[in-house]
Amino acid sequence: MRRLTLRTRLICLVIAGVFPLLAFNLVSIYDRYRDDRARASQQALDLARGLALSVEGEIRARIAVLQVLALSRSLVDGDLTTFRAQAEAVVAQQAPGSNILLLRENGQQVLNTALAPGAPLPVRQYLENQRQVFATGRPSVSDIYFGIVLRRPLVAVEVPVRDADGRVVLVLALNPTLDAFEPLVRRQLPDPGWTIAIFDRAGIVVASVPSSERYIGSPVAPDMRKAWLSGNTEVIAESSSPEGARTLTSFSRVPELGWGVAVAVPVADLARPARRAAVTSLFVGLALLTLGLAYTHWIARGVLQPIRDLLRRTAAPDDNDPGPAPAGLGLPEADALALAHLDEARRRRAATAALVDSERRLRLVVAELDHRAKNALATVQSLAFQTARSDAGADPARFTEAFTSRLQALARAHDLLTAFSWEGAALGAVVTAGLAPWLAADEAAAEPRLVVSCPCDLPIPRTAPGQAQALAMALHELAVNAVKHGALSVPGGRVEVRCCAAPAGLSGEIEWTETGGPLVCGPPTRRGFGTRLLERALLHDLGPGARVTLDFAASGLRAVIRFSPRETKHEL
Repeated sequence: MRRLTLRTRLICLVIAGVFPLLAFNLVSIYDRYRDDRARASQQALDLARGLALSVEGEIRARIAVLQVLALSRSLVDGDLTTFRAQAEAVVAQQAPGSNILLLRENGQQVLNTALAPGAPLPVRQYLENQRQVFATGRPSVSDIYFGIVLRRPLVAVEVPVRDADGRVVLVLALNPTLDAFEPLVRRQLPDPGWTIAIFDRAGIVVASVPSSERYIGSPVAPDMRKAWLSGNTEVIAESSSPEGARTLTSFSRVPELGWGVAVAVPVADLARPARRAAVTSLFVGLALLTLGLAYTHWIARGVLQPIRDLLRRTAAPDDNDPGPAPAGLGLPEADALALAHLDEARRRRAATAALVDSERRLRLVVAELDHRAKNALATVQSLAFQTARSDAGADPARFTEAFTSRLQALARAHDLLTAFSWEGAALGAVVTAGLAPWLAADEAAAEPRLVVSCPCDLPIPRTAPGQAQALAMALHELAVNAVKHGALSVPGGRVEVRCCAAPAGLSGEIEWTETGGPLVCGPPTRRGFGTRLLERALLHDLGPGARVTLDFAASGLRAVIRFSPRETKHEL
């Protein structure tokens, strides 16, 4: 397998740092876009509901005017001249541009304020609404139809006219101008890009803002009309405008009258900010990637050139005179190695055997240093990835706090192993390192809440470096969970940590017991970072025969970690 060069590894490191952040930012932008769509849909639906009530109020007001006019004494007495004057006054004062009709059951007009007195009165062709009034004796509002007298689309608001015996003998109708609904809609239009339409029971547009006259009499979008005719009271769906643009449309049915109000929000207006933010994020990400790659090239060149000089000096034959001390190579480490090589070259000329032994030791140190550096980077990368996958990943502040605390726990384990020269550590020291922040806080308390019982003379071998790091991280996660959700999250809660060993020191055990905390309702439904660490990663790091038991008892969490200490040696 081909090993990656230093330059390639640095490039991969830059890419691995920029791409996840860029992807996270794009996902966040998409989530904000979805939230904006949901808010706009709900706002449109609320507006449609309010307009439906306003339309109903407008129609009810017209019905009330007609009902009062239908009780006119002149109409009861058959004085149509006086009644016409009263009707024209009503039109002039309350419904300018409209006309009032008086109709028989067969559609014959008896009076029409739109025609001059004495002009021939035609027979009305649209009789559906009129028949309903005669049949039910109640006011009714028609769907949109074409008026043969006014030669334009109309709607009719009709009320019954009764004789002295209470029978319906005539129908009094008002044909309001359709643009009378436009001010009602325009007053509540929240954004110029939005479209509001009022349509009848058949899904035909009665009024629309903007472009009122253009769409009057035309059906609403087919997909919305299908949902409307199915009888739904309220619907939120994506549809197409007459121009073909995609819209997010909400409609609400007018109570009792059966008309509807639709509010359409252009999807492009909602997507434009998200698209702009995504493009900006991509440009910024590419700029950062370019700068990172340029900086990587500069670093690689500064590191590789001294290394090449060192290689050239190292390749010189031993029988050549090494000469004076070399000038600076541009890298302190490389300068130190060059001086060491110079001294070694001089000693090699005197003792070849000492040179061979020194080279072997140097290679061992470099290999171990490389191994430990890669292990540290892999561990930090795993911590970052797992923390981002957990709930803390959705909040940068929580991610920073959680990731920092885990890095500090890893650093304490590293300091502990350094103190023991990376030859393993006593179990009690590992427990103390993992719980150091909480043990330090307990020192100032009147009564300790975290009690550790780990005798230093336990008859078990020292834990290997990998085991010590894994145990310290596991204890850290248990303590964080206790502070957030367990015994340490409430006053009076207590945690006891006990260490013990099996006979002959063949295995070690750590027992974690929480008491006095909140009631535990069983195992968590969602596995967070800590649970995955305890149930999976810890078993792998502790080695064969390891067991981790988590008991989510009602009185508090009890965790038992059993393992067999490995031989304390450098883990190459």
